[in-house]
Amino acid sequence: MDRRPLTTGVRKLFRGGCVARFAGGWLGSDVTRVVCLLSLLAIAAAFAAEIGPSLEGNLVVASPEPAQDVADTGAFGGCSAQSLRDGEQLPDLPYFYSRIAPGSSYGSTTMIDLLVDAGRHMSWAMPKASPFAVGDISRPAGGPLSGHRSHRGGIDADVGIYKTGGFQARHQFVGVAPSELDIAATWELMRFMLDSGKVEFILLDRAHIATIKAWTLKQGLLSEDDVARIFPIEGSRDSWLRTGIVRHAPHHGDHMHVRVLCGDGTRAGL
Repeated sequence: MDRRPLTTGVRKLFRGGCVARFAGGWLGSDVTRVVCLLSLLAIAAAFAAEIGPSLEGNLVVASPEPAQDVADTGAFGGCSAQSLRDGEQLPDLPYFYSRIAPGSSYGSTTMIDLLVDAGRHMSWAMPKASPFAVGDISRPAGGPLSGHRSHRGGIDADVGIYKTGGFQARHQFVGVAPSELDIAATWELMRFMLDSGKVEFILLDRAHIATIKAWTLKQGLLSEDDVARIFPIEGSRDSWLRTGIVRHAPHHGDHMHVRVLCGDGTRAGL
């Protein structure tokens, strides 16, 4: 399903001040009222098309095989890992997620849509869980971002993981020991992102990967083939870093790093 009508409608409600006008007794010009009503109709249509997300069937994840690289030539769907063209700021939707650094929360349309959709999904599927925290994505025009080697092209985002009880702190990442990981909530968020087909890879600490991998097998949520395709081959350091869709990265014990594909499903060019 194309969720852009829902995303666009929500943005218009907040950016256009419609929520404030509802609270203040529906004040404003006739034009303002029409814009707000159209935004509400867009949201209603999106929800009518899908009441709750569909999670049936096999996970649709990006292929681990090498994909065609597309340089930043301006062609539709092509994107660069080094700069951001026509980026969007992640909208402030506190019931879905909290933004740690709004000034570096600019991303590609694919990334922004994925995060908004994931926030909506978690609020529906696990309403008692905290809104997840979103850290750095990119600067408005991309380029180097302090503290990161990536996060230059709007296709990388740091996303919080859940502690016991579905807890995430607002506007910050907090340390999560393997014994404290809320596996069900964290997997639900990861699964939704993988199921979108928009994710190239996810980076996470190997201890959390091992915990989630064992749990999904025990619960019968994934087949052996799915596990082999999604998670890294346990063995050498290189295999942990370079195999699977969900891979190990040091210093990722309190969040996961999500890289999305370009709009046309290819990997970003350099």
